[in-house]
Amino acid sequence: MRAQTNLVALVLALVLVTGATVVGIAAADGALAGADRDPLDRHAATAVADRLVAGDSPTTVRANALDAAAVEALNASRLEALAPPAEGAALRITLDGESVVERGDPSGGVTVRRSVTVVSRSEPVRRAVNLSRGSTVRVPRGVERATVAVDSGENTTIRTVRAGERVVLYDGAGLDSNATVYLSRYEPTTVRPRAGANATGRVVVTYSLPRAQTRTMAVTVDA
Repeated sequence: MRAQTNLVALVLALVLVTGATVVGIAAADGALAGADRDPLDRHAATAVADRLVAGDSPTTVRANALDAAAVEALNASRLEALAPPAEGAALRITLDGESVVERGDPSGGVTVRRSVTVVSRSEPVRRAVNLSRGSTVRVPRGVERATVAVDSGENTTIRTVRAGERVVLYDGAGLDSNATVYLSRYEPTTVRPRAGANATGRVVVTYSLPRAQTRTMAVTVDA
């Protein structure tokens, strides 16, 4: 009788040990799988964040300064083209918690955060040059580009337009154009067309003033 009792106890002990081993192996496998996924998720999230704020990215006006219009146009397909590690992954991008791009459910993934500046533009500002007085247009600091429209009047030839000390538009036969010129954002720039006395015609300089906000960008990826 005692032998039977001992045998039953031994069987139960073996069952318990086997069950514990199986559970332990399953838990270890789950932990290893999670550990394997985390580096992939972190790599993808970091790659996306770095590419979004890079100085040569189509989403920025300069390094760490997001172009608000480009961010508004961003979607999952454009994001994949910009950062291939995000291909096929569940992801979410937010600015101060507000969703910008979202695909799938990345709640089990890794989140990478960046402090960024978001730059938007004011309504266009237009300034006309009085050619007969030889006047100029002063573009404020922070503006990186402007559109210069030149319409020479009767008996007037405008060959040159300068931005500061640089010649930004020139045509020996006379300018009659609408062109974008690039300026230094670090200082005000004087735009000056060169025309003779009693010149007629019209030169209009158009630009938008930048507006900047500091925000937190969060990129979550579950690959």
